[in-house]
Amino acid sequence: MKHLLTILIAAMAVTLPGWCGEPANGPAALEKKLVEYGWDSPTPDYIRANIREMEKRPFDGVVFRLKGGANVLDPKPLDAAHYAEDYDNVSNIAWEKFTDNFVVLWAASEQDWFNDDQWKIIEVNTGLVARAARLARCAGVCWDPEPYGKNPWNYAEVAHRDSKSFDEYRVRVRARGAQFMRALQREFPNPQILSLYQFGLFGEMCRPMDPAARAKALEAHPYALYPAFLNGMLEAADPKATMTDGNENAYYYESSAPYYEAHHRMTQDVRYLVDPALWTAYREHGLAGSALYVDQYFGLRADPVLGNKMTPEERPKWFEHNVYYALQSTGKYVWCYSEKMNWWTGSAVPPGAEEAVRSAREKFSKGESLGFDLAPIVAEAKARP
Repeated sequence: MKHLLTILIAAMAVTLPGWCGEPANGPAALEKKLVEYGWDSPTPDYIRANIREMEKRPFDGVVFRLKGGANVLDPKPLDAAHYAEDYDNVSNIAWEKFTDNFVVLWAASEQDWFNDDQWKIIEVNTGLVARAARLARCAGVCWDPEPYGKNPWNYAEVAHRDSKSFDEYRVRVRARGAQFMRALQREFPNPQILSLYQFGLFGEMCRPMDPAARAKALEAHPYALYPAFLNGMLEAADPKATMTDGNENAYYYESSAPYYEAHHRMTQDVRYLVDPALWTAYREHGLAGSALYVDQYFGLRADPVLGNKMTPEERPKWFEHNVYYALQSTGKYVWCYSEKMNWWTGSAVPPGAEEAVRSAREKFSKGESLGFDLAPIVAEAKARP
């Protein structure tokens, strides 16, 4: 039954008008954007000095970090004086080809969801970073919810777990999500928010099931409080704000079907975690996105991943395939991640990587088919010792 559903979703994606997989030639193709974000994420001073060279790469924009800091949920005040250099540089970047750029915000924090004084500081912190995005004429901000440090989303680790229930925490965290969104929008109205992942992270809960069982499963999840925060953001979103679910799990896709399944999950199934009162808001503001992981495809990771088993000729094929279907299935944004290379300096860029991106984008923009079948390539690689 699941296999049949996959076939039907894929068929609809390439035949129905308005679906993400429709032929991409014309204006629809221009609305799909590919942005770069990785360990090579540049700072404003580097971009200002090198933007002409950077824009030779096959992207529509870049996610960049500020020297002043990006841990906006930190309950300690970020120093406004530390952003002076960032503000000057972002105001003077001569963007041309890169039309969709984002300033990154990180979520690691030891804040107390019930501490109003800390949240007054968080509002100011958020505004300092959002101001840079506005001055840089960005599309918006990139929200990275992964806790590189203390996890604020895990109910098992919160400060008042012994005295406050999960439901009490969800109510408070939803209010904080709205507070965060308003603070962001005071500096940057109607932002495009590219999240590395949103509700789609909870796919196993986005299906018919007993509500009590869903709540119990969510309470035990490391990101238990994240859906409440997202509901709050939705609740406070400006009329033209968007919230893209970047679907980080797409890093590992080995065929086209998961892209369409994920699109359906992010646009439809996730409503099990959205307050029904906000379903209209989610339809208006929520977008399905997609992600790419260069290190995975080219065997740059230390783990024994599939890319390690592929030949130098096969790896660019996998990358091209995933760029093509990521663009086909996204509502607007695809983000391309890497760790062991640097697109901007050219350091350790795998042979064939840039050509794969250009080939996929050209085929997509012209409404052409990919032109090859990835399945036998994957099968042969998996068969190797």
